[in-house]
Amino acid sequence: MQINDCRETNMKAEPYKYTSTQMTNMEALISVQSRGMPVDVAIDGPVQATWEAGKEIYYTRYGQLELSCANCHEDNYGNMIRADHLSQGQINGFPTYRLKNAKLNQTHDRFRGCIRDTRGHTFDAGSPEFVALELYVASRGNGLSVEGPSVRN
Repeated sequence: MQINDCRETNMKAEPYKYTSTQMTNMEALISVQSRGMPVDVAIDGPVQATWEAGKEIYYTRYGQLELSCANCHEDNYGNMIRADHLSQGQINGFPTYRLKNAKLNQTHDRFRGCIRDTRGHTFDAGSPEFVALELYVASRGNGLSVEGPSVRN
């Protein structure tokens, strides 16, 4: 959202689509420049209601499998799922280059994949639900180092 605000306000340019290649590449560039810096996501003030909504989504069970984000990332972190270890639900390594699809993937791509894997109806990239979830999950990494872009299977 900040990237597009800058593009529109300062550059008078068209906004990027939320998960477009241009947006993903710009996020990767910013992430590289921020490597090693601590994640410091504000969760109070005007974003508090959005953070609360994201937390609720994180703990809500979805799909036929009735799984929440917490079921995997809190109850089973460190265990293997397919060929990867489950994380504790932080996104300080995004965007992430996925070997299985040979491209950089954003958090909303991952969120859609997770909900799809529960056999549930997912939200759209850039939707208020995924923006809220992204804020909450990003805040779970407060104090960790920015590590993106990273690589995983």
